[in-house]
Amino acid sequence: MMQLTLLQQNIINSFQKELPLCSKPYQEMALLFNCNESEVISAINELDEQGVLSRVGAVFDHKKAGASTLAAIAVPPEKLDKIAGIVNQFEQVNHNYAREHTYNLWFVATAIDPMALAETLKQIEQLTGYPILVLPMEASYHIDLGFKINFDRDDKAKPSSRNPEHNVDNNLFIPEKVASLSIEQQGLLRKVLEKGLPKTSLPYADIAEAICVSEQQVQSQIYQWQQSGLIRRFGLVVKHRKLGFNANAMVVWNIPDELVDDIAGQLSSFDEVSLCYRRPRRLPDWPYNLFCMIHGKDRQVVINQITKISEQLLANNPTITSNKQIIEKDILFSNKAYKQHGARYSKARQSTQNLERAHG
Repeated sequence: MMQLTLLQQNIINSFQKELPLCSKPYQEMALLFNCNESEVISAINELDEQGVLSRVGAVFDHKKAGASTLAAIAVPPEKLDKIAGIVNQFEQVNHNYAREHTYNLWFVATAIDPMALAETLKQIEQLTGYPILVLPMEASYHIDLGFKINFDRDDKAKPSSRNPEHNVDNNLFIPEKVASLSIEQQGLLRKVLEKGLPKTSLPYADIAEAICVSEQQVQSQIYQWQQSGLIRRFGLVVKHRKLGFNANAMVVWNIPDELVDDIAGQLSSFDEVSLCYRRPRRLPDWPYNLFCMIHGKDRQVVINQITKISEQLLANNPTITSNKQIIEKDILFSNKAYKQHGARYSKARQSTQNLERAHG
């Protein structure tokens, strides 16, 4: 179990969302914890060095930011590491996990547009020699990948939230009319935010200097993207395995089409469920159309939670019971993380020849 200081635990629990949009965000964070800015920056740097953080910055809505899909490959177990390595070479792949299933390699790929995404998937198929199960998101019902931690207790994964009594209002950015960024400048800013904010006293000013705009323009653009929903979450993005959440299950359900929206709403109401999406069936191999994620520190606890959720769904839906329909499901625990970082929406496409040379 990763050992974190109380300050580091408080930072993670309080700022996975709603990073202050002000000139000195780390100073504003320090006010909440009765410490100084340098202590907060130092604590975050240590989290980064320990591999706990993916970044401090924006999580973009994949559908609004570009094109994205969940994908899977059925790989012979003895070749899994090799094939995962090939998939990892693509910058467009931001998450890549081994899971317990015939389809045992699962990854997320993003690109600037559907054509670029299709080209990436085609190249991956050519290099790996295996067909890809492509499962784009059709509907999003619930997204909340925050993790509450307290290493003094065996807490389950729960969405983190800011202290409602703490209203940071000192030097906060106030939306006002400033010159809009050009399309090119917006692209530069997105690339910076995908990689993360600088861990400096004036991160927005530093970003502004790097892309040759004003600090107010940077803050205004981030604010606009938050309001439009392009930025889904703005704060610390953690690597949950480093925090002890190693029992991570993707639960897939075969739900009658006429009930899927209702069932998804019920699933999303459970505290244990952090993500809930509808994706297409790919018959005959893949009959499932509803996906949810449950993260936990103990495999048996997660299994018990899934059992409880399944029983509650059956109890809440007499139509399914009366028609003797069984909600078919499968549980895919992840057992290895090959890659995890923020999405990249680059126009650049990988060179198949270069990748072939890289892998012999």
